[in-house]
Amino acid sequence: MAIRQSNLEALHSVTILAPTTVSAANDTTTVDCSAFDGDVCLILTAPASAASSAMKVKVQAGSASDGSDAVDVAGGAFPDLATTAYHNRVVISKDDLPARLRLRFSDETGTYSAAVSCVAVGIKKYRP
Repeated sequence: MAIRQSNLEALHSVTILAPTTVSAANDTTTVDCSAFDGDVCLILTAPASAASSAMKVKVQAGSASDGSDAVDVAGGAFPDLATTAYHNRVVISKDDLPARLRLRFSDETGTYSAAVSCVAVGIKKYRP
């Protein structure tokens, strides 16, 4: 299957979380994802953390800019961050994609601490 230039030009990415040290359970700020048309792939990366530590990460969605109405997205749970280098993805269905997304870090085990980043990639809603 050939990759078409027009398909690549239609891709759009949004930073959900710039590289940030995560060391406690918290929520990221919400990010506007209304420019996407269709399913969106979220890619999460992190280096190895200290021994015997882990953190759960899930995607939440809502329409309020302060995240007050954010709820867990079906299929939006990443495998746990742990003691090995990490690069993983989840795909969010367009049916579960409202205007805004955020990440929720929870259920810390041990003393987790690592620089985590996340981007969302999908097709632009409006193309020139």
